[in-house]
Amino acid sequence: MNLRIKPLLAICLLAFGGLAQAADLGGAGYAENFDELGSTGKTLPTGWTVWTGASSTSHSTWTTAITANGSSNSVASMVSATGGITSALLDTSFANAKSSSAAYNLAHAATSTDRTLATSATGTDGMALQLALTNATGSALNGIYVSYDIDKFTDGVKQSSTTAGLPIGEELPGYELFFSLDSGSTWTNVAGLNPVSSADGVHPVIATGTSAASGGTAPLDYSVTSIGKTWVSFGSTVAAGQSVLLRWVDDNAVNISPDQVIGLNNVSVSAVPEPDSIALMAAGLGLLGVSLRRRLQK
Repeated sequence: MNLRIKPLLAICLLAFGGLAQAADLGGAGYAENFDELGSTGKTLPTGWTVWTGASSTSHSTWTTAITANGSSNSVASMVSATGGITSALLDTSFANAKSSSAAYNLAHAATSTDRTLATSATGTDGMALQLALTNATGSALNGIYVSYDIDKFTDGVKQSSTTAGLPIGEELPGYELFFSLDSGSTWTNVAGLNPVSSADGVHPVIATGTSAASGGTAPLDYSVTSIGKTWVSFGSTVAAGQSVLLRWVDDNAVNISPDQVIGLNNVSVSAVPEPDSIALMAAGLGLLGVSLRRRLQK
């Protein structure tokens, strides 16, 4: 954890956000592609944790939208998962990879070094991958730029014809992104990044499969949806040394059981200092320039 975080704040993060350590978000930004996991890695990168719906929650809750806040059946009520991640290669063990609620270190092919951190929600509302970032820019932030890929793996099973517009997979086709500025007590959905199955001119369109590989009990359908660099406004500021939580949430399908597997890859976060901080910095540099000129003129 960044050493500039005060002890009391660190305790609060541990209590409410389930965090052991946060990654730094500095001026150069933050990036993670999970490739360092390799084919056997089961330790999550710094700042990452896995979350699930409580065991008593219903898998049919999030069929049209994911609830952000509330004491039950919400992103805020999710609980931290224990243990690490399971290593698997989807082209050889797809059936096993979707048999229980777990996080997976996956690759599309056995020879691939391009890893994906993936989830398969079973028996609860859903699962989530959470990233904790400490503002290490030295200035307040009123938002961030994010980009990432959603990798989607299915076994070719189609939705029922009664579920319009969702040809492969589940009700909510891919991760929905939420952020929290209060150590996980309340969450805000980044609605513009919620993926959809068909173009509406607003949301990113989830891919429905571009290649297939043989494995498991059925042909594997694999696709990637890239979420381009997008500004996420916090609505308030995050001071230097404080943290922001990002949570990518995967709902649990009803029509398809077991659930499809979706993964997160190539995550990038850029920090932009809050405008007032930039203005103060510029003003300070201006005063310094005036002072130097006066000294030179003497």
